[in-house]
Amino acid sequence: MVVSFIRNMMERWRGNQEKKMIAEIFSDSRAVFSSFGRNIYASDFINNCIDRIAVEVSKINVVSVIETEGKLIRQNDDISRLFAFQPNPLQTTKDFLACCEWLRRKNMNAFVYPQYEIIKGKNGKAYKRFTAFYPLNPTHAELGHFEDGRWAIKFFWRDGTWDILPYEAVIHLRWRRGTSTLMGGGDDYGMADEQSAMRSLSILDKMLQGVPKMIESGLSLSGLLQVKTMAEQKGLEKVRDDFENRIIKSKAGIAVLDLAGEFHPIDKKMPDIPENVMKFVKDIIRERYGISDAIMSGDYTGDQHSAFYQSCIEDFIVEFEQAFSRALFTQRERDIGHRIKGYYSKVAYFSTKDKLDMAKLATATGIATLNQVAEMFGYPPFEGGDRRLQSLNYADTNIIDQYQITTAKRRRKELPSDE
Repeated sequence: MVVSFIRNMMERWRGNQEKKMIAEIFSDSRAVFSSFGRNIYASDFINNCIDRIAVEVSKINVVSVIETEGKLIRQNDDISRLFAFQPNPLQTTKDFLACCEWLRRKNMNAFVYPQYEIIKGKNGKAYKRFTAFYPLNPTHAELGHFEDGRWAIKFFWRDGTWDILPYEAVIHLRWRRGTSTLMGGGDDYGMADEQSAMRSLSILDKMLQGVPKMIESGLSLSGLLQVKTMAEQKGLEKVRDDFENRIIKSKAGIAVLDLAGEFHPIDKKMPDIPENVMKFVKDIIRERYGISDAIMSGDYTGDQHSAFYQSCIEDFIVEFEQAFSRALFTQRERDIGHRIKGYYSKVAYFSTKDKLDMAKLATATGIATLNQVAEMFGYPPFEGGDRRLQSLNYADTNIIDQYQITTAKRRRKELPSDE
């Protein structure tokens, strides 16, 4: 662009308004960043954080158990069978769990509808047989009361319709608590508190927008041509066209000028976004979800994954177990030990050294079978591998006192007498 030519032409033919526009181009006073909007879930960074957590949550093994006298007995009932492969006809267990966590993290409240049928047993008593679990995705939900005082929940759907159900008929998972005792969300009214996340996202978005704009700026205006001649308008246009044609046709990237003029290159200094600043902004956003940079990139140690488990996965497991146990079992069933348990294999994420240490401890104490140890290292089960090994250096706590008494008596007999 022959900037001197354009400036002179604008001042002569189009007046001060065009001059002002040219001044803005030079001073870069235009708005160069688009608005991020008000929805934090329009950000890939936020969605990636939630997706990373949801992927890990989807690996949880859900079973129905009876807990009694410190023992957990797995039940082969309809609940365990549904969660083994397919909680509902539309989703696998992996999809179902990931969906629940997505809804919980995004809407601060996730609702699951347990579908069941009433069955009468041989003793004549009626009980529920669960046939499916469906995660619900309403636009919003309201809690209230029926006329008889029971809690009710009203769901509003995307098609404009709504339904009212007894609150006890649904399973409610919450995330981020405020002073609201009923709903998740983070603020005092059970709504999503996203102000701090929005500020950090706006800063990060401007940084990311700035990178391509800096590249684009580096490929735009590179110098000024000052024409040292007085010519008519048509002559100036011809000068400009000839100059631009020479630039386009020059294979060496050098324009040869046969007119009286000087070309002044512009020294461009590209602004640098400090890496620590970018990391600081991202860390603020990740802290909202309890996830680290190492977990996001997949390059984590055993200790880092353990911290991720405690801040994210364990939180979901506790919420899931308590909410499902409340909804699926009667008070009497819970009293005798019926529970929903979620198991997450942390051993699978240990380093090889940590797995070796765990294998030594497992075989020494008998807490794992040989096939379970083989599974830690990715080996298939083998014949005879379902047995447990235990070191003879360990004694049963139930007989440890008797063992010590017997050992002490034996030693006294072996000591020489004074005679």
